[in-house]
Amino acid sequence: MIYAKSFTAGLRPDPLLSVSEWSDSHRMLSQTASSEPGRWRTDRTPYLRKIMDCLSPSNPTEKVIFMKGAQIGGTEAGNNWVGYIIDQAPGPLLVVQPTVERSKRWSKGRLAPLIDDTPCLRGKIKDPRSRDSGNTVQSKEFQGGIVVVTGANSAVGLRSMPVRYLFLDEVDAYPGDAMGSHSTC
Repeated sequence: MIYAKSFTAGLRPDPLLSVSEWSDSHRMLSQTASSEPGRWRTDRTPYLRKIMDCLSPSNPTEKVIFMKGAQIGGTEAGNNWVGYIIDQAPGPLLVVQPTVERSKRWSKGRLAPLIDDTPCLRGKIKDPRSRDSGNTVQSKEFQGGIVVVTGANSAVGLRSMPVRYLFLDEVDAYPGDAMGSHSTC
């Protein structure tokens, strides 16, 4: 039964809802991870709308590079995309932070609150306390996909994982030879 359900889910076309529309409709900002908890409002950061919409599966853009200043919402736009993927367009996602330690901190401080505080995501990822939940600090399984979180300083963590989505955050802090090829990306 689960195989048939997964098979038909895989045949379903990606939704037409954009990442910014999903964020405005569903994303809740946590009291523990945000200075302004409550519903996400793209109008508060209008410069992120086009960036988020380019991340939507219905958009023909294949690569989005966001060069920005500090603390202007770039990671939150990426977090919205992660929530959108889990809810609307499941598939394997690799999230890369500068170090393994920072990836664990992002998972606990940003990803876990995103899942816990956004009602449509809460039931999609099992409780980490349940046995064999597929939910650890560095791996979150959900129907049709998985979020794997690693650091750019872990060559092993960057190898051998087929992904549909790749979120490289804080790239300027990556080590110089993260991929073993003198190129961080």
